[in-house]
Amino acid sequence: MTLHSFNRHTGYLRSAALIAGLSLGAVACSSSSSSGGTGVSTTASEASTSTVETTPDTVGTTIAPTTTVPAPVIFTLRGDGLGEYGFGVFGFAGVSDLIDWITTEFGAPVSDESRDYPVDDGFGGFQTLDGEFGFVSPFGRTVCWGFEFCVEFGGPGAATEFVGWSYGEDSGLTLAATSGVTIGSRWSDFPAMTVDPGGCYSIGFGEIDFISLTLQSDDVAFTSFDDLGNYVENVPPPEQVSVVFMEAGDIPAFLFGDC
Repeated sequence: MTLHSFNRHTGYLRSAALIAGLSLGAVACSSSSSSGGTGVSTTASEASTSTVETTPDTVGTTIAPTTTVPAPVIFTLRGDGLGEYGFGVFGFAGVSDLIDWITTEFGAPVSDESRDYPVDDGFGGFQTLDGEFGFVSPFGRTVCWGFEFCVEFGGPGAATEFVGWSYGEDSGLTLAATSGVTIGSRWSDFPAMTVDPGGCYSIGFGEIDFISLTLQSDDVAFTSFDDLGNYVENVPPPEQVSVVFMEAGDIPAFLFGDC
């Protein structure tokens, strides 16, 4: 089922192809500084010191402590960009630099698609001719990698700027926000999450680190109906709520969703 919510930056409906029965492990990737990176723990190993046992004929020797230097954090999900790259104007060279940087870390993209949004919607945004998708600019480009991570570029034409990113359905838990939140993270483990009441049945929405979150409840639905048929907005218990999708900036919005 295709689900979506309002994009806070453009007034558009933001969308994510989510399966209502999606089940993800509540694992939060982090680096040694609790910020997102490659998703691999880089905590330094404990220094170890050993002493050679001596006898009357030998001299005791102390082995110098050894440590493993943590790998640098190079790739963090941010509410205003990715790692060292913030949202803003790049032009052709800057866009290529960003794509090359991600490709160096994660390999070649699995898709690179462009779309025109020629119709002015009258509210500061643009739509495709069929009205199926909306975006912040008349032209958009989406580049995606194999772990459901995409970066968005937009502009008046082929000369675009970096405007957004999205991330979801990654069983490898490759990326994380500065707080450590990643796909599968539980609200109960990250109480700093802001969770909105209501949503779309078992799917709800929230925010952390200025990153928009799509959430799923294991039990209590975000929306339900009482015995009289009245629509009821709920906030499920934190231990039942986990992250299934993350995004920041502006991404294309599917406008034909059912919630």
